[in-house]
Amino acid sequence: MRLKDLTGETFTRLTVIKRAESAPNGNARWLCQCSCGNQVVVDSYRLRKGITKSCGCLRADVSRKNIFDNPKTRQNMGRSDNLPLYQGTSVDRLKPNSRNRSGVIGVSFDRCSQKWVARLMYRGHLVLNQQFADMDDAIVARKQAEERYVKPILEAYAKTSAE
Repeated sequence: MRLKDLTGETFTRLTVIKRAESAPNGNARWLCQCSCGNQVVVDSYRLRKGITKSCGCLRADVSRKNIFDNPKTRQNMGRSDNLPLYQGTSVDRLKPNSRNRSGVIGVSFDRCSQKWVARLMYRGHLVLNQQFADMDDAIVARKQAEERYVKPILEAYAKTSAE
């Protein structure tokens, strides 16, 4: 099968600069310049089928537009009581919500791997992201991470809120 040279072609926000090394599966990959200025290496199939349209900036722009176009979101923007932060952590995200299906915050079942996943974000970083065959092991890992990261934040937040 002959490789089609995509150099110079534009796919949504990406313009192909030159050929990059092949992907492990053998697909051709291309170094592309995004309209925002970033460069990214993209699989040929993903370019031609329109799966990858930018370096990631398009998704951010669409999300930003959707947020600003939503009247409810606009109404609540700038209200600090909506997202109370303490030391850079959103305290509301640490509390249970109605979408939780496993019964434990941060523990979910991944259908693809058929395993339980324990996750915890702390100050914008994923400090726990592990898979377990048993749900109980995932719960234990999540609880240990909460003790280490979340408990001090909640205690300090409760203390400052009471003052």
